[in-house]
Amino acid sequence: MADEQEFTVLGVRYDDRSGCPIIVLKESENGRVFGIFISKLNVYSALVASDPKKRLERATRPLSHDFALALVEAGGLQIERVVIDRLTDEGVFIAAVEVRSREGEIARLDARPSDAIPLALGAGAPVVVAEEVIANVTFYPLEELPYREIKPEDLA
Repeated sequence: MADEQEFTVLGVRYDDRSGCPIIVLKESENGRVFGIFISKLNVYSALVASDPKKRLERATRPLSHDFALALVEAGGLQIERVVIDRLTDEGVFIAAVEVRSREGEIARLDARPSDAIPLALGAGAPVVVAEEVIANVTFYPLEELPYREIKPEDLA
């Protein structure tokens, strides 16, 4: 749609200023990046989904997004895409997962970005961001990204 843009998930980083992990998204068109804060509880799903090599380091059993994707597929459904469609006045991102039924109908399910993005990555589905959100986030050039790699002690 014209009022949305596709973004690539670059991975999970850490913001020392806030003391929070962040999922970093890169704009496909201009290459600018922004981050969505996530809880420490959601880091492992995001890390494993964004970098499959981390699975052996971090998870030997299915994580929540793996289980959710298995349920979707067992039901004959398909993850169509994830939409980051709103940003509240408090700075909270609101997302939706669009799921296609066997009959081709699309259901739009309310979700937290920290749950929706790993699900999209696991399904190979796109992540799109609404123009309304794009207009209200702080973008950084990739080379000036103020977030660093996550260390194990960041998650303690």
